[in-house]
Formats: sequence, structure tokens, C-alpha cells
Amino acid sequence: MMVPFWQVNTVLQVVLLVISQFSVICLMIGFIFLFVRKCKLPKLIGLGTVLLFDIILYLFMQLDSRITGAEHGLRPDIPYVVFLIVTLLTIVYGIYIVLSETINRKNLNHTSIKEAFDNLPTGVCFFDERGIPVLCNLSMVRFSLVVGGRDVQFITDLERLLADDFVPQTDAIKDGKVFVLSNGKAWYLDKNRITLENGKHYTRYIVSDVSDLHQKRVDLQQETDRLRHISEALKALSSNVVAATREEEIINAKMRVHDQMGQCLIESRMYLKNSKEPVSDSIIPLWKRAISMLKYNNDVEDEDMLSQIRETCERLKVEFVMSGNLPEDEKSAYILICSVRECLINAIRYADADKLYVSFTESANHASVTVTNSGKQPDGPIIEGGGLSTLRQKVERSGGVMTVLSRPEFKLTVTVPKGEVYLL
Repeated sequence: MMVPFWQVNTVLQVVLLVISQFSVICLMIGFIFLFVRKCKLPKLIGLGTVLLFDIILYLFMQLDSRITGAEHGLRPDIPYVVFLIVTLLTIVYGIYIVLSETINRKNLNHTSIKEAFDNLPTGVCFFDERGIPVLCNLSMVRFSLVVGGRDVQFITDLERLLADDFVPQTDAIKDGKVFVLSNGKAWYLDKNRITLENGKHYTRYIVSDVSDLHQKRVDLQQETDRLRHISEALKALSSNVVAATREEEIINAKMRVHDQMGQCLIESRMYLKNSKEPVSDSIIPLWKRAISMLKYNNDVEDEDMLSQIRETCERLKVEFVMSGNLPEDEKSAYILICSVRECLINAIRYADADKLYVSFTESANHASVTVTNSGKQPDGPIIEGGGLSTLRQKVERSGGVMTVLSRPEFKLTVTVPKGEVYLL
């Protein structure tokens, strides 16, 4: 065994080469294991040095072995047993390093706590009252490097990130306390001050991954913009619907005037053809009603409609008594004025009223009008004809409520919601 390696027989050389090759493989596996487990740097350097020495020793023995057929090797006078002992020691050292690292991982100590703290996906850093970091994990260090361009050395390195005028070093985008990186990840940086039971104060910085929340916020903003465009389109559509409704009302009013005039003309023609008596009282009221309808102009703007109603009452000798104020909301005011106008027409045509009582009321979300008159009391329940029926449809399509009472006196109440869009 004290014979040099190059002089021993082939069998002993093969045995030592196999053991040396096994040692190299074991040390390489151990080095990879320690690197993956992120163990301390001194252990990695020590095991790497032994692995490199073992590889050199293996190559040295290959040059002097008979298997390779090398006639001229280095041929040192180192005994065979020395090579064998050194090779076995490298194997034992590699096994010891791996086992010690595995055992330490199973025991809870300062090292294991620090390693677990470093592996947290959330970045955490604690500073003492002087602003010096006492505990900072790798996630916070990486975040500071990417956003701020340097690692955490003092509390100001993170304080400046929260400043309003801070500009990130990379393509990151700062939105308050949220930093959106170029890869789409969003991080939220928060600062807290904590006090321990012993009275010591520490400042804690936490950076959390809020990518999902940020994406939902972006989606919500896009949806809000889309709904805003839809709302604007609905406003424009509502204006068009209101204009079309006004045109429809004008046509209905003209049809009522046409029907009334046609009825007067037909009855007058029949009377003049079949009777030689003076004009009777049955024809005169018909003409009065027709003329009163002609006097009222339906094609007016919203702001002038109430004034037109007042002027009509003055011309027809009907006292207009109003309480409350017309709501400022254009669309609800329009429906309420239409209600007053319809009541005025009916008060003149059917009740022979000389006073029209109008009461406007308003709440945060609704506007109402109540209309009565001093004319004769209806003989029975009021049957809603063309005018009241059209008004009810308008009110109900706008989301409002219309009630008509005939006892103890005629009373119409219309309540409509205030808002931007009406389905008139």
C-alpha cells in the first residue's frame, strides 16, 4: 500500500479511480443541493473548493493509470494509500456538509428564521429610531434595486420612494404608493410605526404584490369610461325622445282641434239646413270651446309654457293660483307643465271654472304637482279620454304616478322622478 500509485497493479488502480469518480459525483450533487437551498456562502465555498481538489486529484490519477495507457505520466512518489485516504476524506466531508445543512433546516434557530424571512414573497424591512435597518429580507432589497436603483442602506432609501416628486429609475410607473413595473407586476409600498412592550420604536416598510387588484382597478376604470360614454349617448337619445314626444303632443293637440272644429261645422251645417230658428244655445258652447282651444299655442319652449298658461288664463278670465316653484329639472318640469295644461283645457271645456289652483312640491328625488279648479263637481267617476289618457301614458313611461279624483272635487296629482333620462 506504500507503493506509489503508478506502480500498483491495475486492479488497485481501477478501485481507486472508481472511488474517486464516485467522490466527484457525490460532491457535485452536494454542491448543487446547497446552492438550491441557498445555504450560507462559506459552506458553498468550502464544498466547491473540495470538489475542485477532488476533480484535479482524479485527473492526476488518470494520467498515471495503466487503463489510459499513459507511458509517460507525472509519476510522483506519493503512496497509493495517501490517494485512497484523501479520496475517502472528501466523500466524508461532502456527506457531513449535506447532513449538517439538512439537520439545521429541521431545527428552528436564528439562521432558519432569517432564511424563511428572506424567502417571503412580501418585502419587509424594519428600521430602528436612528433609521438603520435591523431586519430586511431579499424581496425588499430586490424591490429597492428595481425601483430606486440601489439597495436599502438607510431609511431614506425607502422614504424617497414615497415622495410625490420621486421618479422611478426604470420603466416603472408610480401611482401614489403603487409601483407598476415593466413586466406588469404592481407593488404597494406601505409605512407603519410600531412600538414594542419595552418602549422601543421601529419603522416598518412592507411592499406587497397587488397585481390582481391593480388589474381589476384598470378594468373597472375602463368599464367606468364605457358606461360614461353610454350615459352620454343615452342623454342625447333622451333629448331626441323628448323632442319627438313634443311633436307628438302638438299633433295630438291639432287633431283635437280638428275634431272639435269638425264637430262644430257638421252640427252648424245640419242646423242651418234643417232649422229656420235663430242660433240655439246648443251650438254656441261648441264654438266657444273650439275657439278657446285655438287660442292656446302648443308649440312653445319649456321656459315659456308656464307663462303661456298664465296668459291663456288671463284671456279666458280664469284666475291662475299657484303655490310652490316649478322644479329646475327640465324633464320633470316639462311633464308637470303638460299636466297643468291638460287640467286647464278640461277645466274650461267641462267644468266652466273661473279659478285654477296649482301646487308644486319637490323633494330630493321627486317633483309633484296637484291641480284643482273652482268649477262644477263631476257627475261621476272621471273617464279618462284622449287628453288624460295621453298624459297618463307620458307620466307612467317616465316612471311617475298619476292619480285622478272626482270627489269631493276634481283633483289631479302627478309625481315624477327627477333625473337625466326619461323613457318618454
